[in-house]
Amino acid sequence: MITQFLKGTRFHENANDIFKMSRTEFKDLDFTASAFTERLTQMIATHETHQVPRLKELKRYYLADNNINYRPAKTDESAADNRIASDFAKYITIFEQGYMLGKPIEYKNEQEGLLETIKEFSIQNNEDYHNVLIKTDLSIYGRAYELLYVDDETGRVKLVHLDPVQTFVVYDDTVKKNSLFGVRHYEMDYGVNEKRQFVEVYTQDAIFYYMTDRQASLTYKEQEDHYFNGVTINEYANNEERTSAYEAVLDSIDAYDLSQSELANFQQDSVDALLVIKGNPYTGQTTDNQDEDSRLQVAKKFKQARILILDDNPNEKGSEPDAFYLKKVYDSQGAEDYKKRLVSDILRFTFTPDVTDQHFAGVQSGESMKYKMMASDNRRVTQERLFAKCLMRRLRLAVNVWQIKFNASLTYDEVNQTKIIFSPNIPQNTNELIENVRRVYGIVSDETLLELLRQFTGIEAEEELERLKEEKKSPAIEPRRPKPEEVTVHAKEN
Repeated sequence: MITQFLKGTRFHENANDIFKMSRTEFKDLDFTASAFTERLTQMIATHETHQVPRLKELKRYYLADNNINYRPAKTDESAADNRIASDFAKYITIFEQGYMLGKPIEYKNEQEGLLETIKEFSIQNNEDYHNVLIKTDLSIYGRAYELLYVDDETGRVKLVHLDPVQTFVVYDDTVKKNSLFGVRHYEMDYGVNEKRQFVEVYTQDAIFYYMTDRQASLTYKEQEDHYFNGVTINEYANNEERTSAYEAVLDSIDAYDLSQSELANFQQDSVDALLVIKGNPYTGQTTDNQDEDSRLQVAKKFKQARILILDDNPNEKGSEPDAFYLKKVYDSQGAEDYKKRLVSDILRFTFTPDVTDQHFAGVQSGESMKYKMMASDNRRVTQERLFAKCLMRRLRLAVNVWQIKFNASLTYDEVNQTKIIFSPNIPQNTNELIENVRRVYGIVSDETLLELLRQFTGIEAEEELERLKEEKKSPAIEPRRPKPEEVTVHAKEN
């Protein structure tokens, strides 16, 4: 239960700490000994008490279950008390995810065999959607996790998305920040008030399984070897601080929710405004006998009927009768300006463009769009670099298994030659695109031109070159290709 609203520290001071262990201590660990299970129990307890509350609150905001829903009730039970939660968190998350991964990631490598293996791996794991899940978690929690494993039936390397609420990775204390082992913990309900905790620890070459007994003590159960030659839990970070896309504006979101809720309360209270009647005396007795209506009881009944009687009996001459509704004056313009300022701050501090801005949409040049999207682009580029770093680790883990499966001479050096290409998902001014291609015709290679036109045609440059070669081989009379200066652009804008 949240007892304070818009006040105090929101999360624990260690809510986003990275778990670390000295390299020396790690070398002496026995993952089957009780000493390690005690240490593991302490780490899980720290994760659940210090870090999980933050993760759950960030997820609540993504689901529009904001803190306004937990605001203390008003003392006046008859007053309107609406709770309106905004969905800014999901809006910001969907924008970031779509802007960065709306167009699938592409891989490039001169080693055709390795590239085909990577593409097959991507298709088998529906990698495009898996990456979206990872990016969504990054925007919500500031961190995301995936697990690589080998399918027992097919022998293929598989990917699975892990819940950050149930996962953390322990790193060493060196400047390299090498991962020592990953932990996945979860509970299962066995009924009759019995729950058991299951823990999986992933090291460089093995998986250790633990579970709690009836005394709630964690005990070692079994071990399973793997051949990835690395910790198979892969951790992603949204930024160096591992903060959510909207974590910095939670207070502003709360303020917006409060403003919207109070506006709804004002509208409702205005409809149910008190009717004031001047000049009428109270009725009822002065006694507090429960069998008779006291003045207090009469006043309460008038309040429930939304009528307020003002007693004017002390005035011997009486007063002129009058009746009117008692209501507050609402500064509609001031309230709207306040909400607009909040919305502007929320979008600005999360680097999210305001697409409702009448000057944002419409026909604009590429340069003007670049300035409007500059803050978002700067954020996206940083996130892409962190994302690519983890994608490369994913490939390096997978190649260790591919070497065994295919008996191939794949090396880290070959994998490290892989280029990861991100394509921001933004509306394209195709007229401007084609015009730019026309201007550099004859200056750059045909392949470069076709790579630029891929945004318009949707055809890969290599495939388009093959099509052109096939056209040249055709015995049919080839029509004269117009020169660039003869081309009139009629492309519609997207």
